[in-house]
Amino acid sequence: MEVISVLIDPILPVFAIMALGFAMGRTEITTVDDARVVNRFAMSVLLPIMVFNLIANAPIHLFSVTPLMIYGGGQFVVFVAGYFLATRIFGIDREQSVLLAFCGVFANNVLYVLPISEILYGKENILPITSIITWDASFAFGGAIIFLQLIILGKVAASKVVKTLGTNPILIALVAGLVFAFADLPIPTPFQTFLDFNSAAAAPVALFAMGVVLSQTRFKIEREVLWFTLIKLLIFPIIVWLGLEFLTPAEPGRGQYLLGAAGPSGAMAFTLAFLHGIRTDAIAQVIVITSVLTLISLALLA
Repeated sequence: MEVISVLIDPILPVFAIMALGFAMGRTEITTVDDARVVNRFAMSVLLPIMVFNLIANAPIHLFSVTPLMIYGGGQFVVFVAGYFLATRIFGIDREQSVLLAFCGVFANNVLYVLPISEILYGKENILPITSIITWDASFAFGGAIIFLQLIILGKVAASKVVKTLGTNPILIALVAGLVFAFADLPIPTPFQTFLDFNSAAAAPVALFAMGVVLSQTRFKIEREVLWFTLIKLLIFPIIVWLGLEFLTPAEPGRGQYLLGAAGPSGAMAFTLAFLHGIRTDAIAQVIVITSVLTLISLALLA
C-alpha cells in the first residue's frame, strides 16, 4: 500500500506536467517549435544548474564503491550491446542509436525511484539510491553527451572537439560539481538558494516539452521500441542483480540498486535528441512505455 501511495503522490502528479504538455500540443495551444525553445532553455540553463546541485551536495565520501561499480559496469556492458544492436542489427543511424542505448541504462531515479525509496527505507537510509543518482548525473549522462557530441562532430580537428565539449553547459556543471563534492567545498547559503530554486524547474520544463512533442508523435510499436523496452525493464536489472548476487551478496542496500536499475527510462535521452534534431519517436515511446510498465515491476520489487 505504501508503494501505491507514493505512486499516487508524488509520482503521478509529477508526470501530470507531461500530460498537460500533451494536451496543449494536441490542441495547438503550444507548438513543437515552442517546445523546442523551452527544451533548449532547459538543456542550457536549468539542467546544468540541477546537475551541479545534485553532484556538489552528494555525500560522495560515504558511497559504497563495489555495488556502485557493479551498477556502472552493468550500464557500460548493456549500453555497448544496445548501441551495436541498434546500429548493426536494426540499421539505425549512430546518433539515435546512442540515445536508444542510453534509454536502456539510464533510469528516472530522481523523480520516480527516489520517492519510492524514501517511503520504503526512510529518508535517512537512501544512500544507495543517492549514489546511483550521483553516478548517473556524473558519468552515465556525461558519458552519453560526450559520445554523442563526438559522433555529431565526426572527423573534425581535435581543437574543435575540445572547444565543443569544453563549452557544453552540462559538462561544465558536472566537472564543477565533482570538484565541490570531492573537495567538500561549502556552498554559500544564497547560492544554494539559487541552486534549489532553479533546479526545481528543470524536470517540469523538460517533461512539458516532451509532452508537447508526444502529442504529435504517432505511437507505433516497432522492433527497436520493443527491444529497448525489454532491455530497460528486464535485461539491465537482471545484469545488475547477478553482479550484486555474486560479488556483494551481503550488501545491505542492494534492494535500492535493483530499484534503480528497474526504474523507467529517464527523459534525458529524449531531451538530448530534441536538442540535436535527432528522431525522437522511438525514444519517446520507450520512455512512456517503461514509465507505465514499471508501475508493476517496481511494486513487485518493493
